Amino acid sequence: MDYDIVIFWFVVFSCLSALVMVLTRLRHGVAGWVVVYLSILLVAVVGSLCRQPTLIHLAAGMWFLLVLTPGLMGRLYHQRFLQQRYSGARKLAQIISWLHPADGWRTLPEIIRALELAQRGELTGAQEILKRFQDVKSVIGLAAVTNLYQLTNQWEELWDWQTRNLPAIERHPSFLPSLLRAKGETGDVRGLIELYDRHQQQIRKLVPASARSLCRLMLFAFCGRRQPVERLVAGSLAVLPASTREFWLATSDMMAGKSESAKRQFEQLLPVADPPLRQTIQRRLARLSILPSPLDALAEGVVEEAAREHDHDENFGAQRSLFSNRARATQILIGLNVLMFALEISLGGGTNMDTLYRLGALFPPAVHAGQWWRLIAALFLHYGWLHIAMNMLALGVLGPFVEFALGFRRYFFVYLLSGIGSMGAVMWFGSGPDGQQMSVGASGCIMGLVGATGALMLRGWRRHKALSAKRRLTAILLIVLMQTFFDSVVPQVSMTAHLSGALIGFAAALMLRDRLVATAPQSEAAAALPENP
Repeated sequence: MDYDIVIFWFVVFSCLSALVMVLTRLRHGVAGWVVVYLSILLVAVVGSLCRQPTLIHLAAGMWFLLVLTPGLMGRLYHQRFLQQRYSGARKLAQIISWLHPADGWRTLPEIIRALELAQRGELTGAQEILKRFQDVKSVIGLAAVTNLYQLTNQWEELWDWQTRNLPAIERHPSFLPSLLRAKGETGDVRGLIELYDRHQQQIRKLVPASARSLCRLMLFAFCGRRQPVERLVAGSLAVLPASTREFWLATSDMMAGKSESAKRQFEQLLPVADPPLRQTIQRRLARLSILPSPLDALAEGVVEEAAREHDHDENFGAQRSLFSNRARATQILIGLNVLMFALEISLGGGTNMDTLYRLGALFPPAVHAGQWWRLIAALFLHYGWLHIAMNMLALGVLGPFVEFALGFRRYFFVYLLSGIGSMGAVMWFGSGPDGQQMSVGASGCIMGLVGATGALMLRGWRRHKALSAKRRLTAILLIVLMQTFFDSVVPQVSMTAHLSGALIGFAAALMLRDRLVATAPQSEAAAALPENP
């Protein structure tokens, strides 16, 4: 296999797809990423045109250093930030700022430093840092002023300032959670609902997904909907500190008119809350006597629709962790593939054709002679480290969701059926003119998972009209198209195996029962009614 061709097209496809994503989904903080992607593409294309493998390898190194590394660190940063582990978030932001000096990362560590000081009770020092950015008109300046008002609980002042700067703020959807919260904190619940309703399309596209969840948290909590808040803080917002989760649950009780329950929860939180949260709790306690106004039918409809969308996102859009207890089959499959690769190395090497043949590579004449077991054994063999690395990465990303949706046994069935079926298709249609070509790899199985995911998303869209399922189905179709094009330009990669695996996985998942039951959640008022005898 010519690894240089594989590396080249992998870098090209990765950069092009990421470039499309940042230009279509992100409103700010993209200039640095665009420059990085275009630079990597330029180096890779020049390397290919000039037949210089060194430049292709350089482009791959740039991708790992400037795309993959800050991307993974960015995810860790957002997680640390939500957990209010500001010291760790600041260090990660500092490293990212060295790799991406543009896009606001350069000044972000200073703002996080202010939040770190406030958490320790040094509010004066935190305010002094944030005040330096009051005249900065960039997104970083807007973020600093927003945090300044939030730290000091000046919610009325925050809303007045946001109103004066609304055109600039609304260009950056990442500020929507703070806009919604300012409305709720000032008691304008109807205004909060109208703001949420007006920006629903932007909220659906917010990246990362936790930003969408924060918008919904503001809506549910200030509308007194404890059940949806419980689902949020137990699911996509489980990374929030325990005290913060309890605070929003108590807020939902307060806004539902359950003053005594809310008061008890707030008072229990006071001793463990950090200084900024303590101030907010005291503000809540002072406003307990203010009774919330009932919502009209239109407002109720907005809240219920948001609850349904969250339910759909949790079922069809949420990523599942490879390290979850519900990903046992995926963990077993990755372990088996890695063990077989280690056996290949010990018996002569992962690219040694004799070794691969002895261990069970698909070889049509041998299968015709009765060695049918090769149809299964070949699924756990790989040609070299790059082959297994890419396949196991894809399996770790795709497998947990399909396993969650289908369950342990049905997932194994789809995986093996797709793999065996794809190997059979390769043997009959794609094994070379004389039927002498050997084939190995789990690619057919993995494309079966791609097809199965597409089937689950199609079912989710048809049954429940889940927008998250529709978006993911579109992404699956793009993956299949890109994989087909990739197969057509890399001669050593089997298009037959990939397409047949995807089709088999799609058909199998359509015929199997899944566990993605996305029913519309009951309203709390309806849930409180007694059942008919």
